[in-house]
Amino acid sequence: MNIGIIGTGTRSVLYLNQILGGVRENITVKALADTDEEKLKKYAKEYFSDENMPSLYTDFNEMMASEDLDMVFICTPDSKHTDIVLPILRMNKNILLEKPMATTIEDCKAIYSESMKHDKYFYLGFVLRYTPLYRKVKEIIDSGGLGDIIAVEAKEMLEYLHGASYMRRWHRFKKNSGGFLNTKCCHDMDLLNWLIGSDPEFVSAFGSRSYFNPKKEAAMRCPECNLKDTCRYFFKSEDYLEYNCVEDICVYNSEKDIYDNEIVNIQYENGVKASFTVTMLSDTETRTLIIFGSDATLYADLTKNIIEVKGIHPNNTKVYNITVGQEAHSGGDAGILETMFDAINNQKGTAFNDARAGLLSSAMTLAAEKSINEKTIVNIKEFIGL
Repeated sequence: MNIGIIGTGTRSVLYLNQILGGVRENITVKALADTDEEKLKKYAKEYFSDENMPSLYTDFNEMMASEDLDMVFICTPDSKHTDIVLPILRMNKNILLEKPMATTIEDCKAIYSESMKHDKYFYLGFVLRYTPLYRKVKEIIDSGGLGDIIAVEAKEMLEYLHGASYMRRWHRFKKNSGGFLNTKCCHDMDLLNWLIGSDPEFVSAFGSRSYFNPKKEAAMRCPECNLKDTCRYFFKSEDYLEYNCVEDICVYNSEKDIYDNEIVNIQYENGVKASFTVTMLSDTETRTLIIFGSDATLYADLTKNIIEVKGIHPNNTKVYNITVGQEAHSGGDAGILETMFDAINNQKGTAFNDARAGLLSSAMTLAAEKSINEKTIVNIKEFIGL
């Protein structure tokens, strides 16, 4: 299978590492595209030898016209997705589009509608669904181990430096990302939809930028700042490399319009209620999940890779310790690629299409932004308007 990759940022690196590590046989990266020629050449030199060097392009249209590709990975910044994915969908290619689907509900609808006209595989980078931990949670739910799901509480907690990195990157502007919920937590909205097994009906939300606000005593750049000896967020490149952050702009004084903490409430069509909390200010980096069922309560922690199911009767507790190596996204990156490549190679049944899931997850995050701004409850079907 011949692969083309558009965008040479962190997400494409994580996928590329899985491919070069042999996640499946007979997968060849034939072409790379990025508008930044210097970055493109550096990326290619770092990951490929002269013998297996892909063709390099600064225009994805030229790449698509020149190369015979079986699948395209689209890993560009969020706001660039629509202009790239729509023409490639029309070429009827298999696609992996990095989440979120897009940054506006109009663009999400356009991608969804176009994808429904074609019969190739269209995956979104919802890697959490493919982690061993959440797959086990889904298995427990589907087996009836919890009884009827009544309510769900989910949280994503970003460790201090990780959270602060968003105040230095392009993600800090809603025009680039659709908002912090969309760029980061569309993962979590999709996960809730998948686990609960129903469509979201209503969304309400509260959010603010409570901490990363201007400080008169701070400078715009870390090296020039009088607080550099005491500031927890003083920029050291080795601290932020993991978060794809290379700019020493002040996390307080940088121009931005995203929030640093948000709570989303969701009513599902099947009656289940869910709440989701995200914060950039935590001592612990993890995702946690509590599912309240009629027969049992499930507790899951993605960092600890542990699931506890506590039954309605005393002394009825099951503990599942999930084995995962040091893989990115707790095994989710490998999981999605394994599933995707197997499906495309086997060509069994109808081609898989994640477009509806992508539309719903971004609709929820964008509706949450609307709810915060307008202090209202949003009807998801009316918001989508399809």
